[in-house]
Parts: sequence; C-alpha cells; structure tokens
Amino acid sequence: MPYATTGGVSRADMSGNSDWIEISDEQYDEALAGMQAGKIVSVENGFALVDPPAPEEPPALDPEPPGPPTVVTRAQGKAALIQAGLWADVLAYVDAIADPTEQALARVALDDTTEWRRDSPFLATAAAALGLSETQLDDLFVTAAAIIL
Repeated sequence: MPYATTGGVSRADMSGNSDWIEISDEQYDEALAGMQAGKIVSVENGFALVDPPAPEEPPALDPEPPGPPTVVTRAQGKAALIQAGLWADVLAYVDAIADPTEQALARVALDDTTEWRRDSPFLATAAAALGLSETQLDDLFVTAAAIIL
C-alpha cells in the first residue's frame, strides 16, 4: 500500500510514522503525475495535490549610503580644518613650498577658489604632506559639508 506525506509519496511501509497517511494506488499515481507537473502533495486535510506557494519576494536591499561629499565651499573647508586643529599645519605646508610658482598656485587653491573639490591635485598633495589618510580626508569633507556659516 502506498503512503503520502506533505511533499512526497512512497511505496515503503510508513504505517508507524504519524506524518504519513495511507493512500490508494490511484492517488499514488495521481501524486506522481502531479509532482511532475509542479504540484505538491499535501496531507493536512487528507490527501490533496496543491499548487506550490508563491516564492517569497527577496527583501528589498537598502540603497548604498551616499559616499562623502566631493565638493564643499572654501569657507566650509577652512572651518573644518580650523575645527580639526589643522589650519596652522596647512598654512605651514604652503609656506614651506620652495618653488615660488607652486606656492602661488597653492595659495590660489587655498584662498581664491570658491569650492574645494575632493579630487583636487593640490588637496591630495597637501593631505599626503600632512599625513592624512583617505578616511580622514573623507571625514573632513563630511564635517565641512555640515558646517553652515
């Protein structure tokens, strides 16, 4: 005699297992055909073939948090450097640039631009000279962007 349980059928003797119920040969054949067609055997309320449950929607992925800002105003940048105690170090770095043309360009970048960009070659060189890591530089930009003067 064949047996059925939720999700399957068997011709083995399952009479000692309460998860299995005895079914007829016709129900066994029906179960095999149904499973091949994508149905699921259910024994919750007697033998039945049911449609499989709809697949669960995958959980919505949280969007990537935005990265640090890439542009701040000159005033915000200076204020962030002052708050971090780095302004004097930046001025000393610029004063120590030996080449007069490079020093003048550094002063333009420091004093005459309307915005400071994270991808600025001067900013990268100055940050490296001051020993700032990429993370520290990102943190300075985050701090600067939050400053309202």
